Amino acid sequence: MSKKIIRITESDLVKIVKRVINEQGGYDDPSQMATHSGSVLGGLGKIVDSIIEMLHQSLQAIGRDIPKTEMMGAMTKMTDVLDLIEDNLRKINPEIMLNRDLRKSVSDLRKSVKKGKDRLRTISSFNKRFYDPEMPAGLTGTGFSMGDRELNDKLSDILLSISTSAEKLAFQLVDEEKNMIKRFDRLN
Repeated sequence: MSKKIIRITESDLVKIVKRVINEQGGYDDPSQMATHSGSVLGGLGKIVDSIIEMLHQSLQAIGRDIPKTEMMGAMTKMTDVLDLIEDNLRKINPEIMLNRDLRKSVSDLRKSVKKGKDRLRTISSFNKRFYDPEMPAGLTGTGFSMGDRELNDKLSDILLSISTSAEKLAFQLVDEEKNMIKRFDRLN
C-alpha cells in the first residue's frame, strides 16, 4: 500500500479532531460537559468540607486541656486523614479542564496538605513496637520534647497553613460553579 500525501486546512483538522474526541466521549455534548464539571467541582467541595471539619475538630481540641499523649494520638490520626485528602487531590487535579487558576489552587492545597502531613508526622510519630516509659503508648515524635503550649502552637501553625489554601480553593469553587452555569446556559 503506497502512502499518499494529502493537504487539509486547519479548519478541516479541527473538525476531524472534534469528531474523534466526540466518538471517545468528548465534551461537545453539553450534558456530558455539565456532568463532568459537576462531579469534579462536587468532589473538590467534599474535600474542602472534610478539611474544614477536621480543622474545626482540631481547634476545639486545642482549646481544651488534653493530655499530651491524647493530643499526639489525635495528630497521628490527622496524618491518616491528610493522606486520603492528598491522594484525592492528586487524582482530581488532572480532571480540571478549563480553569488553570483552579488547577493551580488544587495543586497548592495538595502541597500544603502534604507539607502539613509531613510536619504532623514528625511531631507525632507512632511505633507500636517501641516501648519506653517516658513515651507512653508507642509515641516517639518530637512532640514529647515540647511543652504543651509549644505543641499547640505548632499544631495551630500547621492547621492554619492548610486552612488558608483550602479557603482560597473554596472561594474559587464558588466562582467556578457560577462560570459553569453560564457556560452551560450558553450551550443550550
